[in-house]
Amino acid sequence: MTNNKHKCDHSRVIHVLLNRSQVLCLVGRPELALDGLQRGLAISGKSRDKKSLADCLFGVSEIYGGISKYDDMMHSAKESLALYHELNDKKGQADSFINTGCVYSAFGDYPQALECFTKSLGIRAEIGDRLGQATSLNNIGYLYNQLGDYPRALEYYIKSLKIKEEIGDRHGQATSLNNLGYVYNQLGDYPQAFEYYIKSLKINEEIGDRKGQALGLNNIGYVHDSLGDSPRALEYYAKSLKISEVIGDRRVQASSQSNIGTMLGKIGKYSQALEYYAQSMKIKEEIGDRKGQAVTLNNLGYVHNKLGDYNRALEFCAQSLKIQEETGDRHGQAVTLNTIGFVCIELSDFPQAREYLDRAQKTAGQIQEKEIVRRVEVSFAELEMADTSHGPHLQKALEHAAHALRLAEELKSQAGRAEALLLQARIEKAEDKFQEAIAIFEELKQPMETAKACYYYGQALGRLEKTAEARGIFEKLGAKGWLAKIGSGHV
Repeated sequence: MTNNKHKCDHSRVIHVLLNRSQVLCLVGRPELALDGLQRGLAISGKSRDKKSLADCLFGVSEIYGGISKYDDMMHSAKESLALYHELNDKKGQADSFINTGCVYSAFGDYPQALECFTKSLGIRAEIGDRLGQATSLNNIGYLYNQLGDYPRALEYYIKSLKIKEEIGDRHGQATSLNNLGYVYNQLGDYPQAFEYYIKSLKINEEIGDRKGQALGLNNIGYVHDSLGDSPRALEYYAKSLKISEVIGDRRVQASSQSNIGTMLGKIGKYSQALEYYAQSMKIKEEIGDRKGQAVTLNNLGYVHNKLGDYNRALEFCAQSLKIQEETGDRHGQAVTLNTIGFVCIELSDFPQAREYLDRAQKTAGQIQEKEIVRRVEVSFAELEMADTSHGPHLQKALEHAAHALRLAEELKSQAGRAEALLLQARIEKAEDKFQEAIAIFEELKQPMETAKACYYYGQALGRLEKTAEARGIFEKLGAKGWLAKIGSGHV
């Protein structure tokens, strides 16, 4: 009787610690949650209660996942899976398969991740666990999203959302809405993306999920970024960074830092951008976020390209592309291939530029990402104007520019519109288009793009004052590559 009473007491303590850990994680105190579950592991071990031990190990794996310590997450998840299998606990097995799958996904091993998520879905369907099925469907959707198969990603996310709405899982609804927003953002449907992100953020605010709020604010910032509204994007990224730092969410913290770096780069604050990228890269390396590392490496390449340090830009992009190919990140590959192609244009290596842009165009088309297709069209227009080996291909350049403009209008991207107008202005020597492009870049507070537009305006129409204006901005930005183009003579 005494032993049963002690076992009952131990089980009650474990139950309280597990619930407490979930609350602590929700309010951003993972270190306290981990301390509690370490106590639970000690109690379970002494009492030889395998069910409680498995539950605590699973809880520990959840916490490690939340703070991006994936090696520790995998170790705990595998231990919990073994115990649940021994106990014939189907639900526990399904949950543990999800966590092992999440680790494989984080490290870019998508086939292994899909296998784990599919096993989990099968078990949950077998035992009638609807909430669990929704989670597994959501995770499978995430994998297809990572692989660039957006129609299938939407299919699984919508199935997951439907179940969560039916069973009243508000936290799960917020997650699925956020994921749907992300897919639409990747597809360039920004109004739809914004709608889903706002719905997700509202739920997370109502239920007090600060981790979800930080992620949602970061994603809303990305939509504003895609639309060319740098000040608004920077505002949301800063809000996200503040929350993620307070709650210790290192993954979102690193993502926000990288995004802030990108915004600072767009407004010409390159030294500050590089500082944020360095901070982001440090965290991503520490937490083993290889996909995130590739994003930051590409961003570093982009900034060095802007500064005219082309060889350094290629070094960073090559490192980024290698990781993206190893992890199967097709979205990232398309972005980096385009960046490399553009750098090759700056270096006048036109055959290499064409090779990389062809690859970027093919990849972007396969994954149906309009924004990347738009960027590649801009790069191709630049290439056709620059490659004079058989005379400039101005008609081809105009066709690429027109396609880029149509896509920018579909995407409601002001920055994209200005880029396309500038291309057309350079080819047609159209003063009105130069003026409109410059006005948009100035409104968006993008000094580098403004300077480039002024430079081309001056070159095309012989406006020395515009060339001088461009030089002044380039000097402030430290853009040595562009200053070399202008030359050291007086204008």
